[in-house]
Amino acid sequence: MKAYAQIMIAVVVVALFAGCRSSNYEKGAATGAGLQASADRIGQGQGKIDATLTNLNDLVKNPGDLATQFKKYSASVSDLESSAKDISSKVASMRGKGDEYFKAWDAQAAQIKNEDIKNRSAQRKAEVQKRFTDIKMSYTEASELFKPFLSDLKDIQTALATDLTTGGVSAIKGAAEKANKDSVPLKASIDKLATQFKDLGVAMQAAAPPPPQPAPTK
Repeated sequence: MKAYAQIMIAVVVVALFAGCRSSNYEKGAATGAGLQASADRIGQGQGKIDATLTNLNDLVKNPGDLATQFKKYSASVSDLESSAKDISSKVASMRGKGDEYFKAWDAQAAQIKNEDIKNRSAQRKAEVQKRFTDIKMSYTEASELFKPFLSDLKDIQTALATDLTTGGVSAIKGAAEKANKDSVPLKASIDKLATQFKDLGVAMQAAAPPPPQPAPTK
């Protein structure tokens, strides 16, 4: 299971490679817009984590209609897991497309005759690759935190499905507390990833044209 934050990388690829053969600024602008939109979607992932923990804490701290509370918790866990699986499948297709993008960059750069311009293009490519590498490292970090977090949530779900009683709820209190603690560094890593994509998106946006000036009055 990959981290929820993986959604970011998948969406970036769609933006990056939809116009792979284009060489004008419009591709960069579209990519930048996709990066920023993806940062917003990562925030939605944090919301799903919060919703799951809210339902879990309500079940543990305010036990009442256990069946109804358990259904809400189970639904939120399933929603979180479903989203993560969808993200994982999109990331799988991203890897090959990433190689294609940078190969296309090399092919276009090879057509440049001016050595100074060619060198600067190579430097720019290295900068972009580094930022993507940094993002991949951040998403890997988030993945490593997310996997045991989701596993614990599912174990709690399984335990309660077997013993949905006040005693069964008491038995998983320790696991619930751990899930709340584990969510802190997880959400921090996701927030870091979202910030990286948003910043890269802004950097890749083409500058907006200046607003039209009013015609001089006669």
